[in-house]
Amino acid sequence: MARIFIGFMICFLFLNCSKKENNTSIKNKPYIISQNNKKIINGKDSIPLPPPIPGWLYYGTNSFIIDTDSKIYYFQRDEINHICGNWKKSDTIPNFIGLQPKDLIEIPTNNISDFIKANYKQKFKNITYICSKTDTLQSESFFVLEKALKSQEKYGDYYNIRRTTQEEDTVLKYKKNNEFYNSEDINWDKNRITFPFIKPKLNH
Repeated sequence: MARIFIGFMICFLFLNCSKKENNTSIKNKPYIISQNNKKIINGKDSIPLPPPIPGWLYYGTNSFIIDTDSKIYYFQRDEINHICGNWKKSDTIPNFIGLQPKDLIEIPTNNISDFIKANYKQKFKNITYICSKTDTLQSESFFVLEKALKSQEKYGDYYNIRRTTQEEDTVLKYKKNNEFYNSEDINWDKNRITFPFIKPKLNH
């Protein structure tokens, strides 16, 4: 009788472990940016794609860059006012924002939740972007970050996921290599970045 009971308990434990593994795999299903940016109707990809992002809004108020080694870098911008959708297609290329290597702060994965709780203002609707250098996101750091951002939705915060911009990639490369960065020395691909017109100051 004792042997039967022990055998039953072993089987029960194995079944529980199997269920936990299945739940984990479902919970941490890889996020594919190119696929999730399409509308899904009746299980089929549909066209057109969702409305494009205005060039000046590619960065939101908060941005997290997930590097190929799963490290997370954070940078912040000024608060963004109300937006409307009356922009032209030519206006949807990411704007140059003058990002600098010093602006990118590496955030340890185990501090992500505490970092967001400490720095996000509940009275302000934060617009956050998770930016990835790869199309597929499946690292633990991504799931930790997404969970923390979802917890902010109850305050009216919003987050989206996209690929990194040319400027983000460039600045991150210089930061990681600890090299001197000057945006004027970069051979920018003008099809991937827009340099907004800046009205020159008048001499008096």
